[in-house]
Amino acid sequence: MRALAEFIMRGRTQACAVALLGSLFPLVSPATVGLVTLRKGSSQGLLVLLWALLPLIANFFLSQGSHLLPLVSMASLAMMLVSANVLRLTVSWQWTMMASMLVAAAVAVAVGLVFGSEVELLIEELNKAIAEVTAQQDSKQTAPFIAGPQYVLGLIALVLAANAIVSLFVSRWWQALLYNPGGFSEEFHSLRLDSKVAAALLIGVILGSFLPRGYEFWAGLMAIPLLIAGIALVHHSVRVLKLNGAWLGFMYFGLLVFGPMVGALLVGLSFADSMVNLRSRLAANNNRQP
Repeated sequence: MRALAEFIMRGRTQACAVALLGSLFPLVSPATVGLVTLRKGSSQGLLVLLWALLPLIANFFLSQGSHLLPLVSMASLAMMLVSANVLRLTVSWQWTMMASMLVAAAVAVAVGLVFGSEVELLIEELNKAIAEVTAQQDSKQTAPFIAGPQYVLGLIALVLAANAIVSLFVSRWWQALLYNPGGFSEEFHSLRLDSKVAAALLIGVILGSFLPRGYEFWAGLMAIPLLIAGIALVHHSVRVLKLNGAWLGFMYFGLLVFGPMVGALLVGLSFADSMVNLRSRLAANNNRQP
C-alpha cells in the first residue's frame, strides 16, 4: 500500500489516474481523494475528485436502470472532500466523524426529496424481496416488515457515513506511511470522544431504538462515532497490556458474526471511556504492576 500511496503523491497526473481507475477496487478512489486533500489542500483534492467522478457520471447518464446507486456513489466521493478538509483543519477525529455523520444524513434527506421516485422504486423492489423471503418461512409468523422511505434513507445515510470515515482512515494511514511513520497508530489509539458528545450520541441511539421499526439505521448512524472510539480503545488496550494480536482478531470476528451484541459492547466501552477515562486508569494500573 505504501507503493500505491507514493505513486499517488508523485504528481497530479498519477493521483488523477488512480482516482479514475480506483473505482474498480473498494475504497481506492475515495482514499485517493482524501490523501491528496489532506496533503495538498482543497483545490488539488477537488481536481482529483472530478476525475474519480467521471465513471459514475457516465454510468448515471448512460445507465438504463436505476440512477440511485451511481448518485449515492457520487455523493460518497464528494463527502470525502468535506471529511478530509474537516480533519485537515481541526485535526480532530471526533469532529470529523460528527461532520461526516451530519453530512451523510443531509445527503440522504436530499436524495429522498429530489429523487423520491427512484427511492420509491427501490422500496418496491426491497419489499418484494422481503415478501418472498417471508413466504418461504413459517406462514404463522407475524405480518412481514414493510420498508418505507425512512428505512432506505437511513441505510443510505449509514453507508455514506461509514464509507467516508473508513476511507479517510485509509487516507490518513497512507499519509502516515509516507510522512509520519507510526503516527497513524498513535492517532487512532488516542481517539476518544468528549463526554458531552458521547452522552448526546448515546441518548440519540437509545431514543432511536424506541422508534417504530424502520428507523434502526438512523440509530446506527449515531452509533458510528461511539463504535469507532470503542474499537480504538480495544486497540489501545491491547498495546498497553502487551496482549497477543489475536485479541484484535477476536474483536473483528465478533463484529462480523455477532455484530449487534459486540457492537453494543464496544459502544458501551466507548461511552465509559469518555466518562471516566478508562485509558488513564488502565495505564496507571499497568504501571503499578511489577
